[in-house]
Amino acid sequence: MNEGWANLSPKDGFLVTQRDYLSDFDQKVLTFLYQPIIGAKAFSLFLTLWTEMSPTTIRSERKSHLELFDILNCDLPNFYLSRQKLEGIGLLKSFEGQDNLGRYFVYQLIRPISPDAFFKDDLLSSLLLEAIGENRFKELAAQFKLTQVDKKNLKDVSTDFLTAFHISDNTIKEPNSLIRETQAEFKQAKSQTEDQPIKVENNDFDFKLLKDLLSHGFTKWESVNQAQRLILSEHLLYGIDEVEMSRQIGQATDLVTNQLNTKKLQQQISKSFTSQTAHKQGYAASPSSTETKPVESSKTDENKLTSEDKQLIKAAKSYAPATYLENLKMAIHGGYVTYGEKQILKDLIDRNLFPVSVINILLSYIVIDRGVTTLPGKLVDTVVNSWSRAHVSTPEDAILQIKSFATEKNSARKPRISTRKVIEKETLPDWAKNDTPTVKTTPIKKSDQELLQRRLKEMRKQNKEEN
Repeated sequence: MNEGWANLSPKDGFLVTQRDYLSDFDQKVLTFLYQPIIGAKAFSLFLTLWTEMSPTTIRSERKSHLELFDILNCDLPNFYLSRQKLEGIGLLKSFEGQDNLGRYFVYQLIRPISPDAFFKDDLLSSLLLEAIGENRFKELAAQFKLTQVDKKNLKDVSTDFLTAFHISDNTIKEPNSLIRETQAEFKQAKSQTEDQPIKVENNDFDFKLLKDLLSHGFTKWESVNQAQRLILSEHLLYGIDEVEMSRQIGQATDLVTNQLNTKKLQQQISKSFTSQTAHKQGYAASPSSTETKPVESSKTDENKLTSEDKQLIKAAKSYAPATYLENLKMAIHGGYVTYGEKQILKDLIDRNLFPVSVINILLSYIVIDRGVTTLPGKLVDTVVNSWSRAHVSTPEDAILQIKSFATEKNSARKPRISTRKVIEKETLPDWAKNDTPTVKTTPIKKSDQELLQRRLKEMRKQNKEEN
């Protein structure tokens, strides 16, 4: 569970500097290309830090993070999540320091990369395509594409610099000493303005296995090897394993040249995954592949868990969230996972707060216990905040947290039935009041569907008895 925000205090100071020169055009790039990926909160944080930037960084005049929270109208966990997104996408560097006034942070703003470099970057372009869809993606690509002039039948009649500006030979050969000093200062503090690709560290995708799988086909490995960044980014976004990736690559290979068409691969995976029938086509999923982060052994009291609870935990550990939610909805009341729900799941996974099994328990609670047909972002966010504060780290913790809330809610109903609505409103915790890469989809086993149905009936029966 990511609790990095717990090490940050609202009393800590902050200063803002810039690594690069920022322009109005940079803000346009941020708005149209970066904002769909990082979200409105992280976008707002960048702009706010931009306004707080000062040409001189006097540490004694620094502001506190509390002032920053007030401007952004956000709490510490949401601020930290937004900061992480800016850092991860290469727009911000954070440095920590300590002096006699206490701890402080220096936030260094980095200009967004050029649109040309953005669309050439496999990971960034994949994230943008997933966030806005193909039509809008094509519109933005056309909008930021520089129009080139056909110079074939044209003659260059431009005036050169020395013709337009008359400078003595001595001035060119021996510049003023002030110029030399200034040049030395700028050279020492040279801004690293080169566009750097986003670094992606991932050790769970086996390219050697992928190569072995593709050796039985006709795709040239050289073209695949050159597209490793794209393949890795698609793996991270959708949880596609080596076997499924080899199948997708085969379908995206040019039959004439035997070369991988990376654009076709990118669009093909996006279409197949976002299809309403993706759960029927399926990506292979297994307990080992869906649990993307290690889950510590539960420290909760096993005696408080029923056999149904334990079966539910077993199912939660066996499926990816996108698959789990889609089949959960189909088993309970029909329907499919909407684009908005996939974005909520993607954002939830990006936060790195819980392992996959805990996320699936959260989905079970919302869909089964709360009877919600479509995931509401506010409810997910409030539940996540509450579970994070309660240090939920295992599916067992999550189930006991749900039971604890149910007990408190039922006890709050008993004093006076006439004030039931008021009592519920006043005693309801934050997470119970009512945005992510998605991962592999595989149909849930029939036994698991029956388990979900039994779980639903049991909870409905329990609620009737308690009422």
